[in-house]
Amino acid sequence: MDARTNELAIVAITLLATVVLLYAKGTRRAPLPPGPRGIPFFGNMFQFNVMRPNPQYLKWAQKYGPVFSVKLGGQRIVVLNSSEAADELFVTRSKLYSSHESPHVGFDLVSDQQRMVFMPYGREWKISRKNVHGLLGPGPSKQMRKMQELESRVMLHDLLCHGETSITEDFVEGPHGKVPERHWFSIIRRYTTSLMMTLVYGRRIERIVDNPELHKVYDVMANITHVCQPGSYLVDALPFLRWLPDMLAPWRAEGRKMHEWEMAFWGKLFSDSRTALLNGAGFNGFVQSYLRARAEAGLEDLPGKGATEDAAGWMRDKLVTYTAVSIIEAGSDTTSTAVFSFVLLMLSNPDALQRAKEEMDLVVGSSRMPEWEDEDRLPWLTACIKETLRRAPPFPLGIPHKADEDDVYNGYLIPKGSTVVGNIWAIHMDPVRYPDPSAFKPERFYNPDGKLNWASGPDTHNRDHYIFGWGRRFCSGKYVAEASLFIVLSRLIWGFELHAASDPQTGKARLPGVNEEDTFTDGLVSAPKIYPVGFKPRSEKHAEMITASYKDVQNDWQSMGLAGDER
Repeated sequence: MDARTNELAIVAITLLATVVLLYAKGTRRAPLPPGPRGIPFFGNMFQFNVMRPNPQYLKWAQKYGPVFSVKLGGQRIVVLNSSEAADELFVTRSKLYSSHESPHVGFDLVSDQQRMVFMPYGREWKISRKNVHGLLGPGPSKQMRKMQELESRVMLHDLLCHGETSITEDFVEGPHGKVPERHWFSIIRRYTTSLMMTLVYGRRIERIVDNPELHKVYDVMANITHVCQPGSYLVDALPFLRWLPDMLAPWRAEGRKMHEWEMAFWGKLFSDSRTALLNGAGFNGFVQSYLRARAEAGLEDLPGKGATEDAAGWMRDKLVTYTAVSIIEAGSDTTSTAVFSFVLLMLSNPDALQRAKEEMDLVVGSSRMPEWEDEDRLPWLTACIKETLRRAPPFPLGIPHKADEDDVYNGYLIPKGSTVVGNIWAIHMDPVRYPDPSAFKPERFYNPDGKLNWASGPDTHNRDHYIFGWGRRFCSGKYVAEASLFIVLSRLIWGFELHAASDPQTGKARLPGVNEEDTFTDGLVSAPKIYPVGFKPRSEKHAEMITASYKDVQNDWQSMGLAGDER
């Protein structure tokens, strides 16, 4: 009996080894996806702008088809240019593609391996994600609607006071898209940031001017989107450079310095939250709630990074800090960028803007502001928002994924360790799926008879756009972002006549071209650069309602124990 068992075991092992060898041989024989010819050592590094690759990626998608590959030094990048390819790899084969590319400088050094968006798919990411989803998921996100409604009233008041300031004064954008504090972009940013800061730290952003905290949030986010763009550092493309000594690796000191710069800000917010908790202050954001629960479990003091090894998996201080950062990043940048793009596209397409105002007048009128109950009753506005997200996706290439094992797709080898990009820009510019894709056509998504359906995922069927990603790495901030876009943009259309600056020679509207690359910032996030817009109340009645609602909301802040607005 034992001999028979041994024989069967040997046969089984032999068969298994044969299968593995045949599979490995077949995998090696599979060709790499097609792509442009590169040069030795550097690959395709000098054939496109690594800080803005999507225009060239679109051209290569049109030439090579649904999948192509390029090489940045030693870094293989496989680009998926169809929804079918992205759905197959990121959703159906999610076991192999749920890790995100972890850039050495941006993740290992600047983020000390704690920033959730760049974490590999593993235990720490799952712990962090669980906490984020508990705040931003479809159910919990509805609890934020009161804050979104109240903060939108403050935004309307600020735009009313702003008027034509962005037209009459000259503003210059700083490095990495730094926005002047008196430009109208800062008003929108205050809304999104205050909302997320209240959720995370239990404190509002109550003023715009002379408020370094507000602008530091966006300085940090702008920096990380540039640092983490594939190709921004040679060491990310040539990993062997990581072994160089410090004197030959200036990027190492730079990355560590950026980490210290980040932590001087995020770390202080964390320590302030802990101090407030110890002092019995009334702040009740995510950080305070988590630290309270952790203390009740007997782990009040838990320094360091990562999580405890026990089944509870309590996050240590630095992981709590960066999980809070992830929530702010998930709920702030996408929303504000989409608002800037919406205004630009609507002003560039006055017929669509006029139709939105007519719909608003018919459904809402002038005696009240739009409310949540109007979501199903404003289908043209919803179609305009969807078309904005299609035509100007905040993340044109999404967040790069990583292949955890060798894989073959459509006969092409995707080697283990490859960066795999879901080319949202190419998918959104597909002329078969979206005829005349460069045009702004909200009618693509106009459904006057149906209930509101954002159709933005994570379900792979009947998606209208792909800005929130795919599979296990689908963006948790989707529900908050869509709610903010509705309440902010509906009230913007309701309350104001939007107008662009006019050319003094021709009298025509002076707007940046939506088809011009220079209109948008570089990096992972592609946002319009600042441009002038005037905000004129649609009537005196609208102005009076905006002013009165702003005064009323100050009482709400007081009753909620939150700071009132300072103007």
